[in-house]
Amino acid sequence: MAGGTEAAPNRWQRFYNAILYNTLAPLYNALDWLTLGAWWRLVRRALDYVPPGGRVLEIGFGPGKLHVALARQAALCVGLDLAWGMCRFTRRRLQKAGLTSRIIRGNMLALPFPAGTFDTVVSTFTLSGLPDGHMAMREMARVTAAGGRIVLVDIGLPRDGSRAGIFWARLWARTGDYLHDQPALMQAAGLTVTTFEEYGPGKHIRAVVGEKPTNAISGRAAHFVAK
Repeated sequence: MAGGTEAAPNRWQRFYNAILYNTLAPLYNALDWLTLGAWWRLVRRALDYVPPGGRVLEIGFGPGKLHVALARQAALCVGLDLAWGMCRFTRRRLQKAGLTSRIIRGNMLALPFPAGTFDTVVSTFTLSGLPDGHMAMREMARVTAAGGRIVLVDIGLPRDGSRAGIFWARLWARTGDYLHDQPALMQAAGLTVTTFEEYGPGKHIRAVVGEKPTNAISGRAAHFVAK
């Protein structure tokens, strides 16, 4: 698999987490407008792999455009993000759309849900913000029900060696992200990789789907999400 893990400058991570994601959520939301919809076209690819209905968790929902789309098609939807600013912004977005979803501020490395709670776990451009991809993937796999799936959209080094793709991927890494091998992380967490699609500029964006075996022991899912 192409794409090992490359460290990113901690100062950029602190800037993005404390300033851009938390304080300036409306500005981050404008990214889609500033890119003439290109950002949304990259993110929305995750919807192609999320079955309608079921219990859906989105991790790192940001300003919530994808989360609104997920809430529209899920039987039950929950969102988790580390930034208070994004939580507030997304709650308002859901209210304006007349939709309900439980929005929680929490850490991807310690998901506050029992094992096997969700049928689908979705995350876009969030895993690359963490140095410990193995722990994050194990947590996502833990809360996924047997027979369920994890849907990721994130960055990576293109398999075909595209110079343009390598340039863009390494630029992300220079500004605070990590280039994980998502399929390898999924396999290490006991998932079966069913989809690996590269797209975007130089094919440095990936849509990766991993399914949890139906014979996996998920534990008893809780009903707290329905409260």
